[in-house]
Amino acid sequence: MAAMEPTTRRDVIRLSAVAATAASYNRIRGANDVVGIGIIGLGNISRGHVAEFTERAESNITAVCDIYAPRLDAGVSKTGAKGYRNYKDLLSDKNVDAVIICTPDHWHAPMAIDAMRAGKDVDVEKPMSLTVPEAKSMVRVSEETKRILAIDSEHMAHGIWEPARRSVEAGLLGKTLWAQTSRSRNTHEPPWNYPIDEDAGPENLDWEAFLGSAPKRPFSKERYFRWRRFWDYSGGIATDLYYHHVTPLIHVLGREFPIRGVSAGGNYFTPGDVMEVPDVFVISLDFPSKYTIVCTGSLNNSVESRVVVRGNEANIHFEGGSQMRPAYLRLEPEEPYVEGFKERVTAAGLDAMGEWIEEKRPVPKTNFRGQPPRRKRQLLSMLLAEPSWKARYDEAAKSQPDISQPGTAQDDYLQGLFEERAQKRSIKASLRIEAPETKTFRQHFLESIRTRKPAPLDGPLGYRSQVAVSLGVEAHRRDKVMKFDLDKEEIVEG
Repeated sequence: MAAMEPTTRRDVIRLSAVAATAASYNRIRGANDVVGIGIIGLGNISRGHVAEFTERAESNITAVCDIYAPRLDAGVSKTGAKGYRNYKDLLSDKNVDAVIICTPDHWHAPMAIDAMRAGKDVDVEKPMSLTVPEAKSMVRVSEETKRILAIDSEHMAHGIWEPARRSVEAGLLGKTLWAQTSRSRNTHEPPWNYPIDEDAGPENLDWEAFLGSAPKRPFSKERYFRWRRFWDYSGGIATDLYYHHVTPLIHVLGREFPIRGVSAGGNYFTPGDVMEVPDVFVISLDFPSKYTIVCTGSLNNSVESRVVVRGNEANIHFEGGSQMRPAYLRLEPEEPYVEGFKERVTAAGLDAMGEWIEEKRPVPKTNFRGQPPRRKRQLLSMLLAEPSWKARYDEAAKSQPDISQPGTAQDDYLQGLFEERAQKRSIKASLRIEAPETKTFRQHFLESIRTRKPAPLDGPLGYRSQVAVSLGVEAHRRDKVMKFDLDKEEIVEG
């Protein structure tokens, strides 16, 4: 990770000059221009960035930065790029057009904001930031500077979420009620048990730069190499993993801010003196349009909950593949809405995206003739509550008046109608849509740099996801119901 110093007049002049140069460059960049990439932070998560940006012809890693000398030396050797200990020096490099930020969470916002003000486009690792005010500031600066702000998540680069969103927008689920997702994993060791370099010390690791705005602490290899275990630098499983999983659901359901959050969980297996953040965590989030998203998981058990979006008329099941990249979705009606479902999907233009799967199911038969009068009236009332069958009954009654009154004629007609209804309901059709081939998030980012169009996980969506995970974290830490004030855009106790 890279050092940060108090902003000086020299910094302002230096970054302003770079901003003007980079803005001019971006205006004239053509399809064949190579994008100069600067990577800040050379820990584990940077490896994928280094590999892909090195392989792509349209990008070149021109600068790398880290506060830990062995990592910086390795990064320079791997990429052949220029190395920096201070990230502000990297931002002054005229050969850097875009910045990848791979640092602990508490550094995401300061570095991203400085980078955008220096005229660089930014791809920051998830989560967007450590706090909601930081995320809000990042969006504002992105809008002011006209810089691309992307929050790196291969989950959101996956193409399965767009047909899901179209299904919701078309009203095929009826009233959206609630959705669920999860992320769990398990190892013999305590979570985030990253190796600690025994040779690390104040002589080759800038401890003050690591702390930045976090509370001052004595030098600690444990905190530096395993920072995700500590509240000072991380939100634990919520910011590290749940951010990936609530984001697609927020996108599918309309990109609203959550307005209420509660949590459950704790350190049930890993002692609190080893890891401050919980190893079992459940977040429940309410949204303005009256639906709930629940995200569950554990760091000491690997069983996942299925990813499902539920409505009163139909559900979307995400299946196959992984929680990160489901292989396909199934759009399946609820029992009372089986009839006419295929027609509704066709009218919405979605059936061409997938294939229909028909399932033959046993359906209980209705013995209308053998029921007492009161039960017959109940069954008839239930049947007439369904528009298609009411239309059939009303039309038949015009030519067969006797079926409108209790008696043999009505019994015979309705017995046949219930049998026909049972036969139709015995076939349940669901639409299966395979995940389309999709680009990686880094491909999307390079495309955004060229087109100036938002990345799949852009600043506004990232801000909403940050509110979601932060509501859960704050609810847990304060042991309170937490709310998000939409007018003030701040988290408050509920």
